[in-house]
Amino acid sequence: MNNDDTYTYLLADARKALAARHLLSALQSISGLAQLLKASPETDEAESLTDAYRMLLTYMAQGASDPSRADMYARFVCRAYELTDSLERKGALSNRQGYLATMLSRLQNRPDTPSTPAELFAQGAQADVARVFDTLWLCGPLSAADEAAVRDYVTDPSISHEGRSLALSGLTVSAMRFYDRARFSVLLDSLLLPEAPLRARALVGVVFVHLSHPERLSLYPEAQERLRLMASLPGLGEEFEMLQAQLFLSLETKRIERNLREEIMPQMMEEVHRLRLDQSIGLDELRDKLTEADFNPEWTSDGKASKLAAYMQEFTELQQSGADMYMTTFKMLKQRFPFFNEACNWFWPFTIDHPSVPESARRSEALSLLINGAGLCDSDKYSFCFIADLMKTSGQNSGMLNELQEQFRAAGVHPVEAGFRDALRSYVQGFYRFCDLFTHREAFVNPFKLNLNLADYQPLAALVGDESFYVRMGDFAFKNKNYPLARALYEHLPRKALSESACEKLGCCYEQAGQHERAAEAYELAHDLKPTSAWPLRRLGACLRAAGRYDQALQAYDALATLEPESANVALRQAECLIHLERYSDAFKYLYKADYLAPDTGQAVRALAWCSLLTGQYEQAERYYAKVLAARPTRTDWLNAGHAAWLQGQVGEAVKRYVRALPGEEPEHFLQADTAMLRKAGLTDSDLALMTDAVLAAR
Repeated sequence: MNNDDTYTYLLADARKALAARHLLSALQSISGLAQLLKASPETDEAESLTDAYRMLLTYMAQGASDPSRADMYARFVCRAYELTDSLERKGALSNRQGYLATMLSRLQNRPDTPSTPAELFAQGAQADVARVFDTLWLCGPLSAADEAAVRDYVTDPSISHEGRSLALSGLTVSAMRFYDRARFSVLLDSLLLPEAPLRARALVGVVFVHLSHPERLSLYPEAQERLRLMASLPGLGEEFEMLQAQLFLSLETKRIERNLREEIMPQMMEEVHRLRLDQSIGLDELRDKLTEADFNPEWTSDGKASKLAAYMQEFTELQQSGADMYMTTFKMLKQRFPFFNEACNWFWPFTIDHPSVPESARRSEALSLLINGAGLCDSDKYSFCFIADLMKTSGQNSGMLNELQEQFRAAGVHPVEAGFRDALRSYVQGFYRFCDLFTHREAFVNPFKLNLNLADYQPLAALVGDESFYVRMGDFAFKNKNYPLARALYEHLPRKALSESACEKLGCCYEQAGQHERAAEAYELAHDLKPTSAWPLRRLGACLRAAGRYDQALQAYDALATLEPESANVALRQAECLIHLERYSDAFKYLYKADYLAPDTGQAVRALAWCSLLTGQYEQAERYYAKVLAARPTRTDWLNAGHAAWLQGQVGEAVKRYVRALPGEEPEHFLQADTAMLRKAGLTDSDLALMTDAVLAAR
């Protein structure tokens, strides 16, 4: 095992032991890691910590009473985590080719680099903004002086918005990888900032750091207490809920991107091609035709709304709720422009005065209106500037921006100051792009791969609201078809807090997961809450059938029949349950009723034919199958009709029908599903084998 393998093994072992609270084992791995890295300060501290912990254990074994023992243990665990972080950072820096080491070396080699973060932030408004971000995400734990200087910088209104924003982002990405009490404390303080965009960054920082180190916050009671106290602040709970909703929407980004790429764009291009536009069409006519193609819901030949129309409707609703619709649009562009090779630029609030923004973009009023009115995140706005400059340089824009400017003026569009919700949406979407697209993203923690349900974390759960929060977020997730997440949220609710609607949706979530027993419990509760509602009874019956509980399913359908006495479908379901319970005479009654109520569907005739087969009434079965085969028979119809012919001794006709029923794959098993019924009717294994070969030979 080489040093790299040993380092990886010891680091993983230390973190695993700490997570399991096996402190003695963790300290052994930490000591080995420190010795491997030749880290003298950490080696000495690990030995000292081990000795102190062993002494505590000795006193405990001797039965000594010590009321401070629990606090001492928590401090030992806390310090062990901090030592592990320090050693992991040193290990990363020992790799001279690694991104962290490369960037730190570049920062330290800049001219006039301050020796400490405190010296940099003491410069106030004169501090280099890019250096602010790099210093905070590259340096080690902040000292007390560093923490005070950073706090003063972030809360100073005379400092530029860009500088304060990048400081908050630098604190966040650093503390996500290596937890730092000082960084987290500054982020907590920043939740009280009056500026909405800064407060949004601080909130995201607090939550992302917590998600990255869920086991750590319990070791810092003062941080937990501050979060609990903040729960009572006016508006903070609502802002946490906004963030929760935005995080849930981020889970839809990949699906949106995939559907845009694989479904919507190909279908839209096909529709545009069908328009057969010629060069004589003017700009206004072209726009009208494309608009017609984009929103016509009847592109299918049968007059029904197309799959594309359904996607468009769903995506329109997602966009209105704040979902990320532009990831695909800007994905490739971000990998093209050198601007995005620098980590700080991904978090830089959009400003037309950024030194990298082309001069042509700064002078364009239309571009300014577009990027500030289209709901783009900051990094996408920078992308737009570079695209516009590229088009201008190549002569491809042909007055496009001027035309846009006139349209915006006519529509009264103008840049507006972002409120908290918009600032939060923009920042989360920008953060998502950074984690997904940045060249060196592996050097950072990706919070979007973690559990984004804030209710699963303490003490964040106290900040996201009461029981009504779980209902709202559960409904939100359910509407966006994220059924596992919706289920997890509804499950946080005590039974007495579940409404009929929540029970129905919870049941649907269980059904989606194939948990029919639990789904039945939820639907039964929904029915108890509103006995006059037919839908939960219908789903209850379906789930009980799927679980094989036909006697209870029959009770559900009997109750449903009192609400829908003229429903042929309910009668069919009652008959199906009775057939499984081998109560054939009762089943026939409901099948006759279903056939009377809906004679044109053919469903009751199929069921009557099958029930006749099961009861040995083969001539009657043949009459019913004759009706079925005269309509639009399926393979199953041909198969069952073959049974009817064979059991009447019409072997030749049975072979013909079985040939029509043969599946495309494994045709030799076509009798397998009904073997028990055929044996019960008197056929032997030899009969089944001979018939199988006869049918295969006749294909």
